[in-house]
Amino acid sequence: MWNAGAFALAVSFTVAIAAPPQHGPHEKIANASHVVLDEPLAVSLTAMPLSCLDHPHARPATRGYLWEASYRPVDDYARTRVFYGCFDWHSAVNSTWSLVKALKMFPRMATAPLIRSELDRHLGKSNVAGEVAFFKGSGQFEVPYGLAWTLKLQGELLSWNDPDAKKWSENLQPLVTLFSDRLTTYFQQLEKPVRTGLHPNSALGMNLLFDYLSIAKDEELKKVVLEAASRFYSADTNCATAAEPAPTDFISPCMVEAALMGRILVPAAFTAWFDKFMPALESPQFAPLRASIDPSLITSPSRLAAKSHMIGLAFMRAEEMNRVAAALPRNDPRAAALQRLSAVHAQQGMAAMHVAGYVGSHFLGAFSFLYLLSVAP
Repeated sequence: MWNAGAFALAVSFTVAIAAPPQHGPHEKIANASHVVLDEPLAVSLTAMPLSCLDHPHARPATRGYLWEASYRPVDDYARTRVFYGCFDWHSAVNSTWSLVKALKMFPRMATAPLIRSELDRHLGKSNVAGEVAFFKGSGQFEVPYGLAWTLKLQGELLSWNDPDAKKWSENLQPLVTLFSDRLTTYFQQLEKPVRTGLHPNSALGMNLLFDYLSIAKDEELKKVVLEAASRFYSADTNCATAAEPAPTDFISPCMVEAALMGRILVPAAFTAWFDKFMPALESPQFAPLRASIDPSLITSPSRLAAKSHMIGLAFMRAEEMNRVAAALPRNDPRAAALQRLSAVHAQQGMAAMHVAGYVGSHFLGAFSFLYLLSVAP
């Protein structure tokens, strides 16, 4: 059985600060082994979403998704809501996605019957109907991050040849249609990208949509996303690496943008763009993206959320670096260097995954899956 402590790794992260040529050797980037997603690890990771999917959201300061103004849950929420667990709405969505992905990859895993039962209860027709009714009047709630995760979940179901998956995707489609329309309008009207290291980041939302867009016949949203990505980022140069990370960031704004551009540009065009956008990997300018993740530095119990985001940052850096490496030509030495650096960040995330308790476990299982699925076979 997988144990998070087994991944604790003492890795020296000191590198030379003299910048080599942009395409020079990168042997001084720290080395580590990638974690491999196998069935025992999948079973272990699904324990986190399974433990929180039925754990209702905490009472908000104001009326919200689950709680009425009288501070009682909405009536019959277990049959009129889909994503009411795992601390907050978007985490319930990405937790559901991680269960679908794990079951799809390992249909005979030990937790498979429980996962199917949970998904069947949460993705019922009445649950989705309740979600649609709520979101018709929800304004900008969960735009774009949570909505993008929902479409990513639908993409996973649509690409799975399984009777239950077909039923769940059909049940979910009314909510997907509503969200697709809302995201289409959102990205059409967005004048400039959101570049934060948190949920509203525009590149993050668009990255999450790509698996859905690759299989769903949603041509209008696909057209809008591609146009917005090009409009926002094609002329970007010299990413502000010195600003990373902000105290509560869980993504690297520079790397998530690069990962997105790697999806929409052919390798030669992406390489030319990346040359202007990202500093040399061993340079002082890239040092913030090499820096170790050490959540033990956050000791205050009141800052558990910041600690959990720091651990999430390790996984998201790891995933984003692997995506960028895959978009570069194979003979570009930066590709291998980014894959090694990705493994270092992932090892640090695995070692710290449980130190933030429920405040972290409600979403870190999904983030670890994002990294694990980005590892080249």
